[in-house]
Amino acid sequence: MTRISIGRALVIGLSLAGLLLLAACGAEEPTFEPGNIIVTSDPESAAIFLDGQDSGFITPHTLTGLDPAVYVVSVELTDFVSDPDTVSVDLKPLDTLPVNFTLSQTGFRINSPVGARILVDLNDTGKIVPAAVAGLEPGTVMVSLEMDGFLIKPLQYEVTIVDKQITDIPDDAFLTRSKKTVFLEGFANVSCMPCPKLTDNLVAMAAKPEFSSDRALFMEFSVSWPELGDPFFLANPQENSDRFNKYQVLGAPDLYVDGVKQADALNADDMELAVLAALESDPGFLVDVTADFTNTNVPVTVKLTAIRDADLTGHVLFVAIFEEVIVIDPAPGLNTQTEFHHVFRDRVDTLPALGALTVEDPQEFNLTLSRGGAAPDNYVAIAFVQHDISHAILQAGSSKAPSTSPERNPR
Repeated sequence: MTRISIGRALVIGLSLAGLLLLAACGAEEPTFEPGNIIVTSDPESAAIFLDGQDSGFITPHTLTGLDPAVYVVSVELTDFVSDPDTVSVDLKPLDTLPVNFTLSQTGFRINSPVGARILVDLNDTGKIVPAAVAGLEPGTVMVSLEMDGFLIKPLQYEVTIVDKQITDIPDDAFLTRSKKTVFLEGFANVSCMPCPKLTDNLVAMAAKPEFSSDRALFMEFSVSWPELGDPFFLANPQENSDRFNKYQVLGAPDLYVDGVKQADALNADDMELAVLAALESDPGFLVDVTADFTNTNVPVTVKLTAIRDADLTGHVLFVAIFEEVIVIDPAPGLNTQTEFHHVFRDRVDTLPALGALTVEDPQEFNLTLSRGGAAPDNYVAIAFVQHDISHAILQAGSSKAPSTSPERNPR
């Protein structure tokens, strides 16, 4: 028989008595109630991580039903740096504890020109203006932009990157210019019944951003039929005649895009498609025009600048001026048109013949034209390079179009 000592028996007895006493008093076994963690960030929408695992929630959010324990909380937002990196939270039963993170970026922001690709140190960032480029190391970087169909200056722009800051690049830091300017020529008469429609189509096209003045220019010449007394024809009959005879215009209205006759002069859709197709070409040189309309004798300077060497043998430089808007009421002809746009007034008598154009040697032409009595600010000077035999126009420019602009499609 096993013997139990009196002392041990006494201990066991007292333990049983204690348990019975606790039961009699209603005492319960200890429990651990869950707690909550409120996670916020500035800015919001950062992914919340708990002990290194993605919670599936973004800030602001309250993580609920967490067992009492020590948790490591962190947040992540693309291109942002978190301060602090992590927070250790000692969560007690029934606690609701707040945790806040301040997020900052290191990089730059650029808002213009819209649509350009952003490169940093000649590496494509995959971002398009407007955008912020962050996650960069403090220091100096060279930012450059690329956009199809446009030249962008300067080629590189230096930006100083400050730790945990976004540097704003000025909107005018980069200037754009279309690589190609298309030239449209309309032929009309004040008693040509459908001719007002041609003017309407040209004006409507020019009002669209994709046909800004560094991308498309137009000018209207006057023919001598059906109204021989057309006032615009009579203002310069010889040079109007020279132009429509060059193209062998036989009817009005008539329309040419870069020297190519359009099958239907009044089809606005076909006209715009022809311009867009012409804009796909890159002639490799630019035409810049400046003019002073203060006096009736107008000095005009045309500068040809090669982006790459070009042989312009067989081409001539056509330089002219037009009036932007002319209003005559009552209508001067039978078609009731009272408002006329981009009306040809004068051209240089002898068109300069062209030859080789090289990158190292821009060519400048100083010419003089005559304007009428209209307000000086109503005139525009234009110039275009045209093959003398095929009539193909390679490039154009005007005193209206800025040589560069901070906007994607300057007007």
